[in-house]
Amino acid sequence: MLDLTIIGAGPAGMTAALYALRSGLKVGMIEQGAPGGQLLKTEKIDNYPGFADGVLGMDLATNMFMQISNFDSFKLINDTAKKITRSSNSFIVDISSGTVESRTVIIATGGYPRTLDIPGEKEYSGKGVSYCAICDGFFFKDKIVAVIGGGNTALEDAMYLSSIAKEVYLIHRRNNFRGSKILVDKIKSISNVHLVLEKVPVEIKGDTKVSEIVVKDVKTESITSLFVNGVFLAIGQIMNSDFVKDSLATDDSGHIVVDEKMESITPGLFACGDVITKDLRQVSTAVGDGAIAGQMAYEYLSKL
Repeated sequence: MLDLTIIGAGPAGMTAALYALRSGLKVGMIEQGAPGGQLLKTEKIDNYPGFADGVLGMDLATNMFMQISNFDSFKLINDTAKKITRSSNSFIVDISSGTVESRTVIIATGGYPRTLDIPGEKEYSGKGVSYCAICDGFFFKDKIVAVIGGGNTALEDAMYLSSIAKEVYLIHRRNNFRGSKILVDKIKSISNVHLVLEKVPVEIKGDTKVSEIVVKDVKTESITSLFVNGVFLAIGQIMNSDFVKDSLATDDSGHIVVDEKMESITPGLFACGDVITKDLRQVSTAVGDGAIAGQMAYEYLSKL
């Protein structure tokens, strides 16, 4: 039997593994894809401490995985977690090829951004199309950008980018925003934020990088274009938490509710990284969450 099963091999899961392994635990990590999570889809990370010139997402993911792979007590299980069941003294994780049993479990499955699924979005991802204003906003200093969305995240992203970019277009399909009134009032007071309401994006264009976003009026269906250097999507995330939604407390967006020890409502069952309820989702915060979860899993076992 394993001491700890970690579901998900993103930066949170790999950091949790590192802390648990250094504490002497026998760790199994379930990952359905390649280790790295969203790092593998991030060309360059410019706000991770210790890298003055930034670091490639692929390089950071590779180094993290190599670090935990050096431990003999580590095992990677390439499979998909289906269900978690608690027995008297352990947890059973159902996977596609069978089951994995351990004394504790950490869920670090993260999530993925909702997409528009319009022409050009996939082609220009990382080349002007971004899903994280805090991560990539600096690259658009004194340039023109568009933010897509109508909730608090979109409003906050537009406010953040207004202090960096020359001009910000905030594009929303409705005439009213879903975000809080205080944020809406602030947005309307910022001179370089331009509201593009009752419009939906239909195409993103460019050459080697984004240069234009095409929008359609929801009432008249007329087509117009906005010349921009970047497009930031803020239309929500989809959490990889469906397999535990019936057994753990989650919020309306599917984020798992945990305490300051990263422990869920089930003792011995922890969660960390983007999949939990929190305000800031960055590589650095995922690493912090993972460190806490890995250490708390060890302390939980020490008290048994």
